[in-house]
Amino acid sequence: MFEDFAEKTVVAVKKAEELAQQLQDESVATGHIIYGLTADRSVCLHHIFQDLNVDPDMFSQYVGTLPREASVMNGPFNRHVRTAFERAKDAAQQLGSKKVEPEHLALALLSVKAGSCYETLKEFAIDPVYVQTLIMQAMGLDPELVPEWF
Repeated sequence: MFEDFAEKTVVAVKKAEELAQQLQDESVATGHIIYGLTADRSVCLHHIFQDLNVDPDMFSQYVGTLPREASVMNGPFNRHVRTAFERAKDAAQQLGSKKVEPEHLALALLSVKAGSCYETLKEFAIDPVYVQTLIMQAMGLDPELVPEWF
């Protein structure tokens, strides 16, 4: 499933799975994934959220307070995460990358307007489109190039 994903992206997904297990969740949700993406200090998303005064631990703590998402068949990832994975592959391709980097997964995750990531961003008053712009700038790309999935 992750053959197109860069090593750092796979590590972020594994951190998300660990958080889901720690919280005794039956599936890996988008809130777990955003935590995984922000936990690595070498990924731009960590620094973007630090600048917005949001620490990765704040994500993990808030996700723990949300209603539990149902278990899923066919693996540990819920439907919103699967959507983000597919969109991340699209983003990597559209932006000329051979591998899905953490930034591609973040762009895709921020496009999903449902789930625990979306709810967490609302709680912290963070605009997903603004964060997508910051990610694109950190990648040295024009923010207008953010893929549109709608």
